[in-house]
Amino acid sequence: MSASKKIKFGFCAPIFANPGMLFFRTPAYKKLDWETLRKTVVQCEKLGYDSVFVADHLFLGTNGDIFECLTTMAALAALTKKIEIAPIHLCNNFRSPGVTAKVLATVSHISNGRVILFYDYGWRKAEFDGYGISFGISDKERIEKMTEGLRIIRGVLAGKKFSFSGKHYKIKNAICNPKPIKKIPIWMGEANHPAMITRIVKYADVFNSMPCSPDAFDKKRILIEAECKKQKRNFKRFRFSLETQILIRKTEGEIERTLKAYKKLIKYNNSKDKDILTQLEATSPHGADFSSPENLRKEFLIGTPEAIREKLDAYKKLGITHFMLWFMDYPSTKGMELFAKEFYAIYIEGCY
Repeated sequence: MSASKKIKFGFCAPIFANPGMLFFRTPAYKKLDWETLRKTVVQCEKLGYDSVFVADHLFLGTNGDIFECLTTMAALAALTKKIEIAPIHLCNNFRSPGVTAKVLATVSHISNGRVILFYDYGWRKAEFDGYGISFGISDKERIEKMTEGLRIIRGVLAGKKFSFSGKHYKIKNAICNPKPIKKIPIWMGEANHPAMITRIVKYADVFNSMPCSPDAFDKKRILIEAECKKQKRNFKRFRFSLETQILIRKTEGEIERTLKAYKKLIKYNNSKDKDILTQLEATSPHGADFSSPENLRKEFLIGTPEAIREKLDAYKKLGITHFMLWFMDYPSTKGMELFAKEFYAIYIEGCY
């Protein structure tokens, strides 16, 4: 396997708790806790994981408890030495893009160049309203604003002084020193809006997919390939990643018992996230109905090492080289330890 095709695995940092919700990232996590997260990320690096990803929301999960994204990235950058540090769908409209560029440059120095920018335009109106941020009139407008934001971030990070005058933003002679240690890769997703697909192909180094089956991912990949042809971009140089949940155990019996136990934790969940359920219904082929083990297994990586290896191979054949993993059993570290033991030599060391 060439270095460019090395398979990478990332740990999605549980910065919110959603007990009992099997389809929404942290079903075993009852209450947000920084010290547990800190220890787990340090352990992930020791186990050989390549990256850590931090979600960007202002309230989410039980009690609405969640850590702020960029602050958490900076803290994790300081705690680690090798692992890449990235946001998940960093929302353009939550922050001034010029200031975001400054933060990214700072995190680049804290991490010695290990930062990734995974950028998006934001969709959750309740968070915008709650924090007094203008939501805009449409996805199209937010995508336009995000595009200007990306241009500003790239310009501020690259130039001695940078000015920009657009429909949504105007900045003049912005100075961002010191510059990042190295060029910051840009990730973008999702593929459910034509205007977003256009921007992904124009600006991104990596297309990221939300959780989906290999068949569903292949449809997204075809859309990206068609847009690459349209923009005359070399599709073979485009890279792909997948965000997904994972529950790995040695036997199917353990899997079934574990899922049943997690369902019972719903009594600890008092989130007000109905809009999240609506979004899942819109983006998932199964809607938000993951009550059946069959639907969970179609959408996520759930099963024994053998079953998960088969599914990873299917994704790999479609071009995915970076997997963002939400370990469903967190705060237990059993799953991430077993996964590292089973898959480190095969994928991470390039022996596949």
